[in-house]
Amino acid sequence: MSTSNAEPQLVRIGAVAEQIGISERTLRYYEEYGLVAPSAYSRGGARLYDEKAIGRVSRIRTLQSLMGFNLEEIKDVLKAEDNLESIRSAYRRASRPKKELLEAAVSILEDLRAKVAEKQNRLQEFQDDLQAKLDKIQVLMDDRSGE
Repeated sequence: MSTSNAEPQLVRIGAVAEQIGISERTLRYYEEYGLVAPSAYSRGGARLYDEKAIGRVSRIRTLQSLMGFNLEEIKDVLKAEDNLESIRSAYRRASRPKKELLEAAVSILEDLRAKVAEKQNRLQEFQDDLQAKLDKIQVLMDDRSGE
């Protein structure tokens, strides 16, 4: 039976690692690097993660695999996302002038967009370099087709 006051479901490190498709060591490294923290510890000291922490680990993996971000870039993205969440909360509480909050959110999002654009530009340069090499090889193959 689930209630709104129910304790969050906590999952041991091994189950989280298996669910996300990483090793326990990788998850501990993410913690050491400051990317994610366990939600709690068992009496025996085992790391336990709630749904929010598991989502954060999943986000880290997505940023690595989809965007090719390194851990420092991921740390920047997560910090920006945390800041945006704080702004959202402050906006809902109206604890600061809303225009100031919206301007802060725009600044964070523009910075993130610039980082993604730079990554895309570097990937495009790499793709263009590969295409140039393929084109050279194709010319060589065409020149030798009569041999």
